[in-house]
Amino acid sequence: MATRLLGNPFFDGLAAEHRTWLSAFDARYLVNWERMLNVNEESAFAEARVRRLMQGYGARVEPNEDLTGGETGAEPRPDFQCFAGKDKFYVEVTCISIDTATAKTAIPDVPGGETSSRRAAPFRPLTGAVVAKCSGKAKQCANLDAPALVAIGTFHTVAAMVSFHKGVVDWVLTGRTRLAWDADIHAERQVDETYQLADLDSAAFLCRDETQDVGYARSSISGLLLCRLGSEPLRVLGVLHPNPARPFNPAMLPEIEFGRVAIDRASRQLRVTWPNGDGE
Repeated sequence: MATRLLGNPFFDGLAAEHRTWLSAFDARYLVNWERMLNVNEESAFAEARVRRLMQGYGARVEPNEDLTGGETGAEPRPDFQCFAGKDKFYVEVTCISIDTATAKTAIPDVPGGETSSRRAAPFRPLTGAVVAKCSGKAKQCANLDAPALVAIGTFHTVAAMVSFHKGVVDWVLTGRTRLAWDADIHAERQVDETYQLADLDSAAFLCRDETQDVGYARSSISGLLLCRLGSEPLRVLGVLHPNPARPFNPAMLPEIEFGRVAIDRASRQLRVTWPNGDGE
């Protein structure tokens, strides 16, 4: 059972701040957020944390929820529209719950992030859960008039720490990779150089096209923000879609480092690059 966030002074203060922010808009936005807080506090606080993050970067943030359809007939939309100067982008927020992160990674949710005797225990990163969340948001980000980022985070501190760093986030862009080589079975020897073989089914933005070459998936999503929601300050890594319907200019959020994947079809290689190199 996940630790409750309400009652913690940090989150109580965040809730009060978010209520004040929502109060500047249509009253139904606050009513709907309070309803979410009562049902799923992690999702509600994920929205509040990402809104605060965007404002901290200097963006003007407005709620973007459809209020015209009532509780059941609302059109799915990204949570926020954001303005960086004259430029506009959308942000949809989704949360991998602490309980789900525990089940996916096999890492217990320990207060304070201590792993004690389990430090050397095997774990599974949240890559699959991230790609599943991304897949579920593609339709929601379609038919927009500006780029859309999907912010995916978890309040499971250790799961976020081991999953949202560059070495693992690379797999979000490439899928899980393994070394492969061609062999001459008669000569019993390797032919040519070793190369990487990617499982594109586990990649956020790549897939096999009709020719079994590398193609593109979920082009409605311009990029992802992977958020360690349980840390303060909130730590974020971004990844960009290599061929989006609406490209996002990372200069709009210069505080966030965005990784990119390049497809070298001649050498059958996928290469991920980060502006500040491959380190944490």
